[in-house]
Amino acid sequence: MIFLALLTFESKIYLILPDSGDFKILSEEFLKGFSFALRDELDFNIIDEDPDTNISFKELFENVISKKPKIIIGPILSKNQRISAEISMRNKVIQIIPITYDVFLGTYGNYVYPFNFKIYLGIQKFIETLRQRGDTNFVLFYENTINGLSMKKFLDGQISVPTIVVDNKKITTQWIAEIIKDIKNYNVILFSDAGISSINTYLNLRKMGYKKDVYVFDSWLSSEVFPMIIGMTENLYIITLTNITYAGYLLKLDRRYKFIESYKNFYNSEPTIVSLIGYDTGMLVKEALRSDNIKEFLLKYGILNGISGDYLISKNPSYIKILKLTPKGLEEVK
Repeated sequence: MIFLALLTFESKIYLILPDSGDFKILSEEFLKGFSFALRDELDFNIIDEDPDTNISFKELFENVISKKPKIIIGPILSKNQRISAEISMRNKVIQIIPITYDVFLGTYGNYVYPFNFKIYLGIQKFIETLRQRGDTNFVLFYENTINGLSMKKFLDGQISVPTIVVDNKKITTQWIAEIIKDIKNYNVILFSDAGISSINTYLNLRKMGYKKDVYVFDSWLSSEVFPMIIGMTENLYIITLTNITYAGYLLKLDRRYKFIESYKNFYNSEPTIVSLIGYDTGMLVKEALRSDNIKEFLLKYGILNGISGDYLISKNPSYIKILKLTPKGLEEVK
């Protein structure tokens, strides 16, 4: 299927999306946001990444590569993402993967740009910080989510780390007491997620007297999560991006509100999170295609302050920092 739009300058953009089957709704929502960003300035091709044919995804993707695209966006299906990343790297083709939980995609170099790259670099920064302290022993608390399982799988492939799955249904005083006893020889906990199971596990650990260091990602600073942990933030460290500030957060809320109103006026419907990611992707692609060198542009881009979230595009670890919550506020750990 080809989506035609008014062409104002030459471009070869290929979107690899599930255009059939159960995941078609994801494509439709992503395309609504993506098209809203482009506003008929570019044309693009949509390739069904999971067609009902005997053609393998590898063959399908190599056929796209043969057309010499400037940028490939997708795929969405996790089973296809590493295959495509390997082919893109080998052929030196720029690939943006906006919807993914696979931490391993952060290892694919300067042609593959997953939107979860900050998680990959955040883990590297976390481990480096522990090494500088002379103690790399930690326990991963993860949820049975795509994100949690992906982080567990990635760490299993890098270092030997004990893991504990958290489930709100099994949180009891006895379970927490047993956990504290089991991890007494470890000085640090890393939480993969910011779901209710993680939050309640953390709060109950603190209530039961656990005072050692706990590291989390910046999703814990969201307006939904942070109020739940106020007063229980001693020895809590946040892995985040360098430009995230409270003022910036308020500005993002304002931008998001204005975008949603504009989107609703255009489509007569509320945007989904996938629509928001599609919009952020479209805005990034528009900027990249105006540059003289797309790869250099992306490598130097820094942080995409999107409507759907903040994404690290550059492959530069200096954008990651660790903050400690103190009575004075958030202070960077040097």
